Amino acid sequence: MNRVSFIFFLSITSALYAGLHYYIYNRISTGFNFGPLGLLILKLIIILGAISFYLEEILSRRHGTAGLAKPLMWFGSVWLGIIAIAFSIYIIRDLLLIFFGGQQFRQASDIVSLFLTVLLCVFCYWNVSRGFSIKTIELKTPKLPANLDGFSIVQITDIHIHLGTSPEWVDRMVAATDSLKPDLIVMTGDLIDASICNNPALCASLSKLKAKYGVLAITGNHDFYSGIDTFMSIAADTHMKVLRNENTTIAGSIQIAGIDDPEAKSFHEGERSIPKALENPKKIDPSKPLILLSHRPDVFKEAAADGVDLMLSGHTHWGQVPPMDLLVWLTMKYSWGYYKIGNSVLYTSPGTGTWGPPMRLFSRSEIVKIILRKA
Repeated sequence: MNRVSFIFFLSITSALYAGLHYYIYNRISTGFNFGPLGLLILKLIIILGAISFYLEEILSRRHGTAGLAKPLMWFGSVWLGIIAIAFSIYIIRDLLLIFFGGQQFRQASDIVSLFLTVLLCVFCYWNVSRGFSIKTIELKTPKLPANLDGFSIVQITDIHIHLGTSPEWVDRMVAATDSLKPDLIVMTGDLIDASICNNPALCASLSKLKAKYGVLAITGNHDFYSGIDTFMSIAADTHMKVLRNENTTIAGSIQIAGIDDPEAKSFHEGERSIPKALENPKKIDPSKPLILLSHRPDVFKEAAADGVDLMLSGHTHWGQVPPMDLLVWLTMKYSWGYYKIGNSVLYTSPGTGTWGPPMRLFSRSEIVKIILRKA
């Protein structure tokens, strides 16, 4: 993304972000009889909350967590979730007012809307804090050699580690992954949101990922935003092999191909290419199992046509909180879960970590265990 495009993008998103906050302020201030002091306090909360998210984004990419930085990062990320949930609830409330416009309903809806906002925010935060959900999938294929029956692959994705991420959280994620005793670990994009090895503890924690055949990774859009050179360096430091439109063979029989995220083109790093991944460094053998790692699930139809047996993706986060979850459901064909075209299977994970608010409504932070079986 060039500088002009970035400034345009930032201007549009900032205007929308400001409008979102004004809308929430207007609904709360007109719904309750605040005096002058109450309105001033409400304005300050809204303004400071809005600014806190920008501060969180800057601090999480460029600084450590010393002093006030850590609570500011936490508050800024949580605030984005709070304002998104509040916006969703008040939009629904305003739509209901079209049909139930009486004064009594209006007054009751003001109280209920604020109560639901608080309740959902608490639940969404707790839903993430309770840890990882383990999803297990069995895939049967006649292509699998009998001696590899039960071969296990653990998928982690969309971890979004930045300088505000605690090494303790990474340790918990690594421990949960390693406890599944995988033969192979795959990381399907968006590993980082900053140069995390500026905090050596983060890289040290990530380096503890262990599997018999190692860790394979692909790029996600945020890995390009954070700097592809930084991502590749961190992958090397943490013993991950990155597949960039290329393939490798595991245990002599299981073929794993990985493609770049489409953002590669924006950063003059080439284009994602399934055909290239299936030819480089050697042509895929159709008699052997083929697994494709693609950060975004949108290429599943193409992958199925190319004979991919299993495709693993992330990227969508399943929206995390409203209204993003609704937008994901409406705009993404393979937004979450298990899909099948012919003999090809796709699993789209909602993500092991979170982006922005550490909050989820309809999904859990997830680690996926895939067990390959001889059909």
